[in-house]
Amino acid sequence: MKQDDITRKARSRAHGMPESPGARVALYGMLAALALCAGYLEVLVPLPVTVPGVKLGLGNAVVLYALLRMGARPALYLMLAKVLCSTILFSNPQMMVFSLAGGLLSWAVMALAVRFAPFSEVGVSVLGGVAHNLGQLAMVAALLSPATAYVNAPVLVIAGVVCGAAIGILLRGVLAALPEGGIRA
Repeated sequence: MKQDDITRKARSRAHGMPESPGARVALYGMLAALALCAGYLEVLVPLPVTVPGVKLGLGNAVVLYALLRMGARPALYLMLAKVLCSTILFSNPQMMVFSLAGGLLSWAVMALAVRFAPFSEVGVSVLGGVAHNLGQLAMVAALLSPATAYVNAPVLVIAGVVCGAAIGILLRGVLAALPEGGIRA
């Protein structure tokens, strides 16, 4: 067995990833489906806020789970799959641009927070929620209206903190209930 194969397998085990490519695909598929179902629940039960873009972020809980238990790259793939599939199922191409901007910034901030700073899952989730909303606001400012982004920024930052904390607390319970090795496909 080559050294690269040994290193890859050790890294996979350390991140709670199955070694078999088929099992990894099944795990990604299961988590993507879970993220889509969570996102669909948000469509059915919107928050009572008049500012567009305020959501709880249930689908992001799955991405954060992947980040904490599987690593940054699987979480990125999951976030991209969630954005693409959510757009196809529940939205339109314009909304995909906003979701992608928010998702990429959120993923990057959370990945950095997990790697370089001693944040709890609640802290990482709050940072991700705020970053997601700031990414969307940046895209609104670039494509639609800087004034609209500026006016909605305070509400979206507060919503990012509150919703990020709620998702982090939810995820803390999920992580406590699941074995440390992660979900096995």
